[in-house]
Amino acid sequence: MYSSELAELGLVIFRQESGNGGIKPHIFIRFKSKNGKSQTFAIDTTRTPSSKTQPDAYLITHAHSDHFGKSAMLSERAWCSKETAKALEIRYEKEYKGNTFEMGDTININDADIQTFDVGHTPGSTAFFWENEIGTKVLVTGDVKDPSQLPKCDVLITEASYGDPEDMSCYFKDDVESLHHAILSHLGEKKIAFGAYEFGKSQKAVSLIREMGYDGPIAMNSKTLSLTENFVYNAGKLVELGNHVSSTENFKSVSCSQTQIVKNEGSCVDAVKMQTYSSYAYSSAEMKATSKNDCSICIVPISELSSFGSDTKKYVLTCRLDYPFENIRLSDHLDVGGLTQMVKNISPKVTVVYHPDKDPRTDKFAKHLEKNGFKACSINQIQILACHKKHNGSAD
Repeated sequence: MYSSELAELGLVIFRQESGNGGIKPHIFIRFKSKNGKSQTFAIDTTRTPSSKTQPDAYLITHAHSDHFGKSAMLSERAWCSKETAKALEIRYEKEYKGNTFEMGDTININDADIQTFDVGHTPGSTAFFWENEIGTKVLVTGDVKDPSQLPKCDVLITEASYGDPEDMSCYFKDDVESLHHAILSHLGEKKIAFGAYEFGKSQKAVSLIREMGYDGPIAMNSKTLSLTENFVYNAGKLVELGNHVSSTENFKSVSCSQTQIVKNEGSCVDAVKMQTYSSYAYSSAEMKATSKNDCSICIVPISELSSFGSDTKKYVLTCRLDYPFENIRLSDHLDVGGLTQMVKNISPKVTVVYHPDKDPRTDKFAKHLEKNGFKACSINQIQILACHKKHNGSAD
């Protein structure tokens, strides 16, 4: 797994035992900063028990649960963007206790200067870039949608969520046209429910719906609503899906006018130009909650789509193909081609694929990179080191 090459570059990348005898998710990096000070950074992992030696920093790339910010956010050694900290607090209803930065800032952690870059995955999703004592350039990306700002490096630590070159679902382009078509085909006739991840995809969907001209209310659960209000500048009218059934008198019927809709024999929209949608009118400006029967467009967690009845047209917004609903391909990730091109552009000496944890896609993408001429290894090949007891007994 290129241990000797990494050692020559002044890095030790390892996994660590957890407090219960298992293996902590994701990885740790040990290096010396430019002034020769030894440092250990924990990358998107859970906190180390306070009875054990703590890393110098917990780097949180973004607020999705499979990157373990829920745990790391409770440490004063945590670092993430202001947007990620806010999203963590909304999602988990706990105070973020770590350090924050503005996207694009250079931060200093124990004399290590670290540049931050936006990767377009979720609001506030961050890549971290620094040099060690011997000038090795290290880049940690987390999940990536837009790699255009990322610098070249010697060691790249990245993801493979859609990194399986043999899986056709790992090849895609965002299909915004199908989102438009879904709304145009059913608005005013049926309710429409889109299944999407609470943070990231839901906000992307709201932005796309507003950009196409719809200015009526969009219903969602309270947490998704709060995230959308905080991170979408053009969110428009949002209402909360709740248990209170509102009278249908509270809303006027919706209609839309279209300047052009051209369809082929397969009923796909070849061109859509939206001019106006008339919006719902509230009988009370203070009304906040609505039922599933009151709003024409809803965005809900995918697991809740099945709770809608036959009067609702249901879609799932994902590039995965394993859901029992009609699929609209929208992703917050690069596909396998995009990931491969990102590595080519960054041109690292060694790539470490650390996410998803316990998933064969990390191995498959690492092997794919090897076939394309890049030295690469996956998290499953990384050496496990024991978590040592603290010598000073202090708590994190």
